[in-house]
Amino acid sequence: MNETRTAIRPRLMNVKEAAEFLRVAPKTVYGFVSQRRIPYRKAGRRLLFLESELVLWTQPAERKRRMHA
Repeated sequence: MNETRTAIRPRLMNVKEAAEFLRVAPKTVYGFVSQRRIPYRKAGRRLLFLESELVLWTQPAERKRRMHA
Protein backbone atom coordinates (compact mmCIF):
# COMPACT_ATOMS: atom_id res chain seq x y z
CA MET A 1 0.00 0.00 0.00
CA ASN A 2 1.41 3.36 -1.05
CA GLU A 3 0.40 6.14 1.31
CA THR A 4 0.63 9.74 0.13
CA ARG A 5 1.72 12.18 2.80
CA THR A 6 1.39 15.90 2.57
CA ALA A 7 4.27 17.43 4.47
CA ILE A 8 3.88 20.99 5.60
CA ARG A 9 7.16 22.66 4.83
CA PRO A 10 8.07 25.97 6.40
CA ARG A 11 8.24 28.78 3.89
CA LEU A 12 11.68 30.35 3.68
CA MET A 13 12.02 33.82 2.17
CA ASN A 14 15.01 35.79 0.98
CA VAL A 15 15.50 39.49 1.80
CA LYS A 16 13.46 40.73 -1.15
CA GLU A 17 10.55 38.40 -0.37
CA ALA A 18 10.66 39.27 3.34
CA ALA A 19 10.64 42.96 2.48
CA GLU A 20 7.60 42.50 0.23
CA PHE A 21 5.87 40.44 2.93
CA LEU A 22 6.53 43.15 5.54
CA ARG A 23 5.84 45.97 3.04
CA VAL A 24 9.17 47.66 3.66
CA ALA A 25 12.28 48.26 1.55
CA PRO A 26 14.99 45.57 1.44
CA LYS A 27 17.32 48.17 2.99
CA THR A 28 15.00 48.29 6.03
CA VAL A 29 15.17 44.49 6.39
CA TYR A 30 18.99 44.66 6.33
CA GLY A 31 18.78 47.33 9.04
CA PHE A 32 16.55 45.13 11.20
CA VAL A 33 19.03 42.26 10.79
CA SER A 34 22.05 44.39 11.70
CA GLN A 35 20.19 45.58 14.83
CA ARG A 36 19.10 41.98 15.57
CA ARG A 37 15.48 43.13 15.70
CA ILE A 38 14.09 40.50 13.32
CA PRO A 39 14.32 36.69 13.39
CA TYR A 40 16.56 35.36 10.61
CA ARG A 41 18.86 32.54 9.62
CA LYS A 42 22.00 32.42 7.54
CA ALA A 43 22.86 29.87 4.90
CA GLY A 44 26.40 30.75 3.99
CA ARG A 45 26.17 34.45 3.17
CA ARG A 46 22.44 34.34 2.40
CA LEU A 47 19.87 35.69 4.83
CA LEU A 48 16.71 33.62 5.15
CA PHE A 49 13.48 34.31 6.99
CA LEU A 50 10.74 31.90 8.08
CA GLU A 51 7.31 33.24 7.21
CA SER A 52 5.83 31.89 10.46
CA GLU A 53 8.46 33.72 12.53
CA LEU A 54 7.83 36.97 10.67
CA VAL A 55 4.10 36.64 11.33
CA LEU A 56 4.79 36.24 15.07
CA TRP A 57 7.33 39.08 14.98
CA THR A 58 4.73 41.48 13.58
CA GLN A 59 2.24 40.77 16.36
CA PRO A 60 2.00 43.07 19.38
CA ALA A 61 4.23 42.02 22.31
CA GLU A 62 1.29 41.28 24.65
CA ARG A 63 -0.21 38.82 22.18
CA LYS A 64 3.17 37.12 21.67
CA ARG A 65 3.53 36.59 25.43
CA ARG A 66 0.10 34.94 25.65
CA MET A 67 0.92 32.61 22.75
CA HIS A 68 4.15 31.42 24.39
CA ALA A 69 2.75 31.07 27.90
